[in-house]
Amino acid sequence: MTRQAVERLSRQYDEPAWLADARLRAWQIFEMSPMPSRQDEEWRRTNPGGLRLDELVPFAEPSGQIESPLRLDGNVGGLITQMNSVTTDRSLQDHIAEDGVIFTDLQTAACEHPDLVQRYFMTEAVNPEIGKFAALNAAYWSGGTFLYVPRGVEVVLPLRSLYGLTEGGIATFGNTLLVLEDGARATYIEEYVSPEVDRQSLNAGVGEAYVGQGAHLTFITLQDWAGKVWDVSTQRALLGRDSRIDWLVINVGTGTTKTNIETGLQGQGAFAQMLGIIWGARNQHSDYHTVQDHIAPHTTSDLLYKSALTDEAKSVFSGRIRVVQGAMGTDAYQANRNVLLSEKAAAFPSPNLEIEANEVRCTHGATVGKIDQDQLFYLMSRGIPRDMATRIVVEGFFEDVLQREPVASIRDNLRDLIGRKLDES
Repeated sequence: MTRQAVERLSRQYDEPAWLADARLRAWQIFEMSPMPSRQDEEWRRTNPGGLRLDELVPFAEPSGQIESPLRLDGNVGGLITQMNSVTTDRSLQDHIAEDGVIFTDLQTAACEHPDLVQRYFMTEAVNPEIGKFAALNAAYWSGGTFLYVPRGVEVVLPLRSLYGLTEGGIATFGNTLLVLEDGARATYIEEYVSPEVDRQSLNAGVGEAYVGQGAHLTFITLQDWAGKVWDVSTQRALLGRDSRIDWLVINVGTGTTKTNIETGLQGQGAFAQMLGIIWGARNQHSDYHTVQDHIAPHTTSDLLYKSALTDEAKSVFSGRIRVVQGAMGTDAYQANRNVLLSEKAAAFPSPNLEIEANEVRCTHGATVGKIDQDQLFYLMSRGIPRDMATRIVVEGFFEDVLQREPVASIRDNLRDLIGRKLDES
């Protein structure tokens, strides 16, 4: 990972000058930024010392095969596939494109729609100054996803991006930019998949979403990294007046996750629903830091993250409801629930409030406990084996999160996926 490698990457894609300059500025920020350590509050339960950046290949051509963990068949409006660092396929149904919707890889969008991309790309939602890994992404990203939905357009079918890692020793830098103009509606699904990787690998991802006035974005992130994969990502959505985001994060992988997820409610009447399902098995380590950032008055946010952990899995949750001065009328709720299925599994929740305004209603809570033995006994007393009874209880534990997913076909697929993951453990 060098400045010269950044320059080669930019030349390879024949990028416009503004983008090449942005990469080099980001590389400077990366070099000047210290590596996180456990002395930092956000990293105190995740040790970044085990991540060896100098041993990773920062750009890798596609190889092997990847398969989506979801089974949506043809019920999608568009699909982008990226293997390792390269986009291998992209499609968008004609009738959606005719409405002015742009759905393509970010690399192509930067050349074909430079005004749009330059206006939004790593400017306000996420910028390289946020941290070392965001700067690394801004310097080395490739492929990526760009979604633009014009004013008043509704995309009925879900749009999907599939990011695959096919071998170990690779660093990928997924980058997603979603822009919904006023009154637009869309559902976007992002999937991260790998086989069992036996060498350390990294995805340093960035996601940005701009949800215009009265717009509605359903955003689903599914992470299924397997083996020695680190995922260090930053995602932030900015919401305009009377807009809404339904944001569902699902982690069923077995690697190490350190993710920041934030919603900035900038317009009066904005609503953010933030949901999370973490199924932890083997040595999985998941660390989520969330922020519900209430910037405008009379905004609402509702967060519910749930984790079920077995083997030696660990889950860390640090959530913050932040209400700035002048954001009166805020209504915010935050809950983190954890169930432990083994003696060596552990969960570390830390919900927080940061309130600088009067006339608000903000509540938060967290629980950690073992699986309900009375529920298991009830099921087993009716002839259900213990393993099956445990699966039923865990599925029921996650069900209230899944019920909030507005797209029925996706909801059913997620139930099926969680069931398969429980059977594998």
